[in-house]
Amino acid sequence: MTPLALALELDGGSASIEVDLPDGPQPAEALLPAMYAVDDRVIAATVAAQPRSVTCRKGCSACCRAQPVPVTPAEARALAAWVDAQAPARRDELRARFADRVARLDAAGLRPRLDGRAPPRSAADARAIAAEYLQLGLVCPFLDDDACSVHEHRPFVCRQYLVTSPAEACTDPLARPVAVVQLPIRPAHALLEATRNCDEAPPRTLPLVLARVHADTAPAAPRQDAARTFTRWLSALAGGRAGDPPIR
Repeated sequence: MTPLALALELDGGSASIEVDLPDGPQPAEALLPAMYAVDDRVIAATVAAQPRSVTCRKGCSACCRAQPVPVTPAEARALAAWVDAQAPARRDELRARFADRVARLDAAGLRPRLDGRAPPRSAADARAIAAEYLQLGLVCPFLDDDACSVHEHRPFVCRQYLVTSPAEACTDPLARPVAVVQLPIRPAHALLEATRNCDEAPPRTLPLVLARVHADTAPAAPRQDAARTFTRWLSALAGGRAGDPPIR
């Protein structure tokens, strides 16, 4: 591991952080702990400057119970590997949950529209797909007792989806106004850009419930110089737009 000190310039101030980068050629998922640390630091600084309090709390799981949480291919592989590393009983339970969600997507005919085989043709089409997904009520496989059982390893979109509106509005985000904290970076988008031409072509996110399928069927993760990939991610991060939408 190589320690790296970063100075982050944010609106109205700056923040510093030190991360550890793995050495040599690595798959993108090996860099996720460092990337998540940067993301968390920016989120903390942004939330501290918010005039309104974040209403998200442990036990408030509306967004975990229906939304098609978009994850990058690297995050899908990392989550699948985490599942595989659990004790046999827990591993089998989680695998069964993932299999159940995929089967329900197949029964609804939604999987080709979410895995890139039949992508949305317009914004209206994407919204219609999101509405159909929400109606299925596919609970995140990692949700236990209204809490995230993989909180330390949760993907970018889960870290960044923070709201200041009443929690009950999150039960139907397409119909009820949800006030999302606007963050100055788009780390998932930056990771797709950093791994363009060496990972997914075209680079895209996929619903978390398809993480297991992706990890099992996609080509092996390419290995690139870790420092170079992280530098590319930081560069893309600096040029990103604020705030990923809650559903896309």
